[in-house]
Amino acid sequence: MKNLTLKLLTLCSLLSSPIVANAADGGIIEAMQMPAWIERDGVKQPLKPGEPVNSGDIVSTGHSARILIRLEEGSLVRLGENGKLNLDTIQPPEKTEGVFAGLLKVITGAFRFTTSSLGKHRKRDVNVKIGAVTAGIRGTDIWGHSNSEKDILCLIEGKISAQREGESAFPMEDPLSFYIAHKGQAALPVAPVPEAKLAKWAQETETQAGMGILTADGRWAVNIMSLQNYHAADKLQQQLNDAGYATQVQKTIINEQNWLRLRIEGFATRDDAKSFASAINNQLGIQKPWVVKF
Repeated sequence: MKNLTLKLLTLCSLLSSPIVANAADGGIIEAMQMPAWIERDGVKQPLKPGEPVNSGDIVSTGHSARILIRLEEGSLVRLGENGKLNLDTIQPPEKTEGVFAGLLKVITGAFRFTTSSLGKHRKRDVNVKIGAVTAGIRGTDIWGHSNSEKDILCLIEGKISAQREGESAFPMEDPLSFYIAHKGQAALPVAPVPEAKLAKWAQETETQAGMGILTADGRWAVNIMSLQNYHAADKLQQQLNDAGYATQVQKTIINEQNWLRLRIEGFATRDDAKSFASAINNQLGIQKPWVVKF
């Protein structure tokens, strides 16, 4: 169990050159797998790596998708597939020594909050609401999941105070313990989490190497299709965007003729780009998209 704990904690620092959010932003999308969306001021758009996030934003994922957010104070927030997370409140302090405040609401799906080494010494007052269960974060590592049947809260490292709606608050002080509250039923007592179960849960929120990871500094792209008809290009771009694939249109010249090329940039590796190209092939009339480095 100790070896598993060490491995899980090591996952939090795998990104050697993290992108740090600007002071004006609550956080930034550091890595992701599509399809994914962000809803801001009532408008839903495809999510892009490197995009800032702030209070009120809602991020969501589709099948096999993942999102990794680095908050302004350094903590990492992960969301698994078919998930929805309301960044209800993200309030960076006006001064570095101030308190970073936040309220994150997991509407559905698997979620993880990890205090990274970059943020160990920052002051924070963050609450995470996983379905009907709220956990007070003061520098720790938790995993949770909410669906129509139950809410799960797992303490991997640190100490938290938890509370289910309508019930008294209670402490969780033993690392590698979990709490399950079935909807409409009495919650089960806090218990040690089996090693195999924790390993499975952890994978539900981790980005999957070689499976379409996008980062803000990724140098690989997938060219979806080249078209000469502006209306057709615009229609396909809109279909891809609606489906959660942030697509751009570039002008190019082929055989001395003007074309419009639909393209998705930012894949972390060639394997990531190849994986996505294979997945999108034969969808929406797309045939044989190709991988390039830029």
